[in-house]
Amino acid sequence: MRVEGPGTWRSWMSSMNRAATMSMRRPYRDTVAAGQPGPERRAAYDGGVRRILVSILLAALATTAIGSYIQARRINADSDPGWVADAGPPEMVVSTPLLNVRRTPSWLSGPVTEARLFERLSGVDELPGVPPQTCRAVYRNGELVMSEQAEVPLVPSSLMKIVTAAVILETAGPEATFTTEAFVRTADLSAAAGGVLAGDVYLVGRGDPVLSTLSYIRRFPEPMVHTDFTDLSVQAVASLRDRGISVVEGSVLADESRFPEAERDYSGQIVQPSSQPIWKQSYVNSNQVGPLSALLLNDGYVSFPASADYASRRENVRAVDPALHAAQVLDGLMEARTIRISGEAAKGTAPPLSELHSLGSVESPPMSEIVARMLRYSDNTTAEMLLKDIGRRFSGSARAEAVTDVHDVLERLLGVSTTGIVIADGSGLSLHNRLTCDLIAKLLLRAGPDSPLVSGLAVVGESGTLRECEAEQPSDEAVADSSGLTGGAVDQPVWAKTGTLNDVSALAGVTVARNGDVLTFALISNRDGLIFDPAWQRQALSCNAFQEDLIAAAAGHPYGPSSADALLHPQPARAPVVDTGTDTGTDTGQ
Repeated sequence: MRVEGPGTWRSWMSSMNRAATMSMRRPYRDTVAAGQPGPERRAAYDGGVRRILVSILLAALATTAIGSYIQARRINADSDPGWVADAGPPEMVVSTPLLNVRRTPSWLSGPVTEARLFERLSGVDELPGVPPQTCRAVYRNGELVMSEQAEVPLVPSSLMKIVTAAVILETAGPEATFTTEAFVRTADLSAAAGGVLAGDVYLVGRGDPVLSTLSYIRRFPEPMVHTDFTDLSVQAVASLRDRGISVVEGSVLADESRFPEAERDYSGQIVQPSSQPIWKQSYVNSNQVGPLSALLLNDGYVSFPASADYASRRENVRAVDPALHAAQVLDGLMEARTIRISGEAAKGTAPPLSELHSLGSVESPPMSEIVARMLRYSDNTTAEMLLKDIGRRFSGSARAEAVTDVHDVLERLLGVSTTGIVIADGSGLSLHNRLTCDLIAKLLLRAGPDSPLVSGLAVVGESGTLRECEAEQPSDEAVADSSGLTGGAVDQPVWAKTGTLNDVSALAGVTVARNGDVLTFALISNRDGLIFDPAWQRQALSCNAFQEDLIAAAAGHPYGPSSADALLHPQPARAPVVDTGTDTGTDTGQ
């Protein structure tokens, strides 16, 4: 090839770049416009990709060959190959072969890498039994890479928790906390005499979803953020003792008025036009979610087994009245610390704050940590408590009001379209829920990898519901293929949320590739009895084959030479040696 001058060279390279980029993007736009491609379209696309890859690589090799030749001419013009000198400071020595794809400049390898990513993601479709009702959306650095029925609303299962998390973080803020407080009437305290307070202790709940005793929280295999309820009893006893009070002639009264008492669960609620309840009764019977209350202790369970693994939760015993149970526990803790309370714990509404004196309070961890607990461990009870708190900040904490508020926040504050979206609860247990892959992906995109939303997700192979998920690159991706492009091992963190119901398998998450690219993905599959198919079964703390393959496809990016692979590698300078015809037996080729 003849290059007339630098201007001509830049013009030629620019045209090559435009042609390559347009060629790479055209098949993608056709695919999106046509929906899911049939075999003929897919075959044509695969062939087109291969031809484009070959063309781009040949152009890249020609480009680098010319550049290296020119550089070599410049170096040789300034050297004296016949003189042996002491080695000087390290120089940049060419160690990559002249015709090697690693020399491909980033502006030219980018389209190749994107095409390979699309090709790898498309391979997920080859798994057996992929339902027609499957949506998928994948973004790279905010740009759409793959979209398959991404605007079709499907049952999302626990991906609904991503919506709940995004909305509560937006409305309450990541530093917001919940406070649970114990009070007495100021007048009763002033009138106390002889070590006796004639009046009640009011225990006021404000919706803390992680209020716990140490005996409950220490059962979990991983550390769980929580609010220490025991500390409230310590403060209350100390406050009374400081005033010489050792007897309360009254009761501990539980105030749960912040949330509607009637909504312990949603198994009896019907949403028209469906005749099916919001929740199956089996969710309640199997303790998939605890009873709901503004004054909730230990997820609403009065007794529980020593371990907190997935299987043992059926042994939890639900409180008939969670608020009353919390009052009974506080009563017992205070009496254990030598404050005698004459009356039985009961329910009651506290007087106005202006008439009350605080005996103590406990503040929850910040909202960002509570959200992380909900997402990482797929905590249904916490999700439903946060949904009620969203409603309480706007119109009301009843479920019907709260889900309307979530719709409004998504559109008004987050700028996300809710067309076709149905929000029936906060956890994703309801089969009435409908979300799109694009909505979920955009919520993660808007938040970004450093946000409380994304960092709160489980890390594949490390924590939460994905602690035992092992997603690895197939062997043919782990090594260089015929074009010299490789897929990375899954060694970059992948933050993700799974979703599983009998008829649903879902996954959404984010990973930051080794070249700095941010990949955001979401998929949902719906089919009757889906998880009973062996290919879709998922053990606790793990992932199924479809989820593994998508994680591996995303985490293996970039499928090409890393930007860290420099054209030249610094090595110690070698003194030129005069050829004497003697074979030294040294091999320095690399």
